[in-house]
Amino acid sequence: MSYRILVLVVMVAFAKAVTAQTTVVELFTSQGCSSCLPADELLAEVQKKYGDDVITLSYHVDYWDYIGWKDPFASKAYTQKQYEYASAFGARGVYTPQAIINGNSHFTGSDSRKMQAALLENTLDNRTNITLGDFKNTGSKLWIPYTLNELSDSNSLTFALTIKEKTTEVKRGENRNRTLTNHNIVVDEISVVSQKEGSIQLTIPDWVSNTDQLTVVAYVTKNQVGITDAIRKEYSR
Repeated sequence: MSYRILVLVVMVAFAKAVTAQTTVVELFTSQGCSSCLPADELLAEVQKKYGDDVITLSYHVDYWDYIGWKDPFASKAYTQKQYEYASAFGARGVYTPQAIINGNSHFTGSDSRKMQAALLENTLDNRTNITLGDFKNTGSKLWIPYTLNELSDSNSLTFALTIKEKTTEVKRGENRNRTLTNHNIVVDEISVVSQKEGSIQLTIPDWVSNTDQLTVVAYVTKNQVGITDAIRKEYSR
């Protein structure tokens, strides 16, 4: 078998294996970090190729802001989230770009080989246990009713509001004079204790335009295990 044919066979097998399940990829990144650009591009490629079978979330951290460019999507909350992951992994610190798969493994977010291997090895049961009701918008707040079809011993339920993509002209810092396009940017997030049903609210920032495509992602996390269930639903205004 020729090398080209072998590569094709592996790629087809990889695609089938991934699309049969759901995987959550969380990327910790920053517009102030030059090495994050390949990771941002890889995240977009993964989402484009696998669609709803892979849920991608881009968290912009704020610890690169000191270098001269304040990332407009960065949040101290996402930096704290990354530190919590570091603590859970027993890591000494945090870094960008960092990709985390289903909340239980991590690697450099620009490493395409590790990304493919992780997608093959870490998948969730595609029988989703989360149901999201009809969204209700009240000004800057988006109300989201939800139901857990089966209440398990999972510890928390997280909701994230994302924007499909945004383009930014970076004026300073490591990426100065570059035009960056970021994908599936988390703009608000909240975690609650898992319960059978309820309703939460997420905030739509005032810089979000009417043409921005918004999506709500919900996932269940169990301590010592990671993400056990996830779903995404687009919000149409």
